[in-house]
Amino acid sequence: MNIFITGGTRGIGFGLVNEFLKLNHRVTFTGTSKESIQGATSKLTGDFLGVVCDVRHKEQIEQAKDISIKTYGKIDIWINNAGVDQNRLDVSELSEDEIKRVVDINIVGMMLGTSVALSQMKKQGYGHVYNMEGLGSNNLAIPKTLIYGSSKHLLSYFSKGCNKELKQFKNVWVGTLSPGMVFTDLLLHDMGEDGMKIAKILGSQVEEVTPWLVKKMLKNKKRVVWLTNLKVMRKFTFSFLKK
Repeated sequence: MNIFITGGTRGIGFGLVNEFLKLNHRVTFTGTSKESIQGATSKLTGDFLGVVCDVRHKEQIEQAKDISIKTYGKIDIWINNAGVDQNRLDVSELSEDEIKRVVDINIVGMMLGTSVALSQMKKQGYGHVYNMEGLGSNNLAIPKTLIYGSSKHLLSYFSKGCNKELKQFKNVWVGTLSPGMVFTDLLLHDMGEDGMKIAKILGSQVEEVTPWLVKKMLKNKKRVVWLTNLKVMRKFTFSFLKK
């Protein structure tokens, strides 16, 4: 299969790229600079393309898609993974640039990626898009994370709504990935002491989560959730018993 992943040079994105390649799939992934692409490329083996792309600009996403299509001929799975966290500040303390940075990458970038992907998949007659959920997708509002959380809440609504527009395309749909708390730079960014205590209980390594996510996507599961309520209960119970 041919896979397209935005933000694939580090964290969960890189983990997904690596897992698909291990299973002998062909992967196109994006990064924001030549340096980030080169850094990821040096750690990968398999049939892949690394393309510089800023997801805030549709023409750059289109160009990356065209390179992938020219090389591999189609895109079976498209994953909008590119995303950023916010500074840990109240809304009233955030600068205009900081708010726009999170919104432009997490929301506009995801929407533009979905638009480009679905246009291609409608032409093909098949294909699946996955958008990456996060804190806020489950309606949980936590102070000093409201811009990031709002972006992920909107993502879930948007993904569901896309499928209502795709009713006549039975083999094209939009799904979501919910990896839970994964120890990446995004999770650990500006994390306080209380947050780290929770992360130590609920957090997982990239190498643990990404193979499972890939397995579920290859089985065409539309909503993929790693950290279920049952897992949360088990982890907290186990943590309590250890004490």
